[in-house]
Amino acid sequence: MDYVRPVEAVIPGAMGQLLAALARVKAELPVSTLATIAGVGRTRASGIIAELSALGVVERREVGRTVLVSLARDSAAGELIDRLAHLGSEVIARLRSLAAKIEPTPETLLIFGSFARGEADADSDLDVLAVRSPTANPEKWAASLSGFAEQAQVLAGNQVQLLDYDLEELRRKAGPKAKEGREFWRAVRRDAIVLVGSQFDDLVGGAR
Repeated sequence: MDYVRPVEAVIPGAMGQLLAALARVKAELPVSTLATIAGVGRTRASGIIAELSALGVVERREVGRTVLVSLARDSAAGELIDRLAHLGSEVIARLRSLAAKIEPTPETLLIFGSFARGEADADSDLDVLAVRSPTANPEKWAASLSGFAEQAQVLAGNQVQLLDYDLEELRRKAGPKAKEGREFWRAVRRDAIVLVGSQFDDLVGGAR
């Protein structure tokens, strides 16, 4: 899934561009301004807006000679467009629900990389760091984590790249005294969105 342009990915062409632009703002916009933001010709934009207004997806009103439009978020279709435009946040919330079901409970399970930064496109991976407790049952952990990864991939629509460490191993690799991979772990620390468990710094120590 393209999380940078989710609306355009599902609704290609000028209509998707216009809906995506409307979903990014709460205020009304003149059609001419909307067309410029969306990169659509003024005449083409006016025709599409008329169609979407007839469907109840867009609210349209005239103020003098100016036509103002906004996404009809109170309509079911408008609400779906708004949710699609903010798909990344919704996926993260649902990933948290999936992560909460992992047994044994992770010391932490977080996402990092382009998805965490809101920059993931259709070719991006969903990067996940899972940290298990030293006392966790290895077989139960492996089975539960595998199940999470499979569900996460279906949910996100992107390949899952999973890093699996026990707590002591992570501290050796990413702690303040570690000498290798500093740039990688600095990036993980910077981007991390925790789905369940402790913050990264609380596990491995402060930033280097």
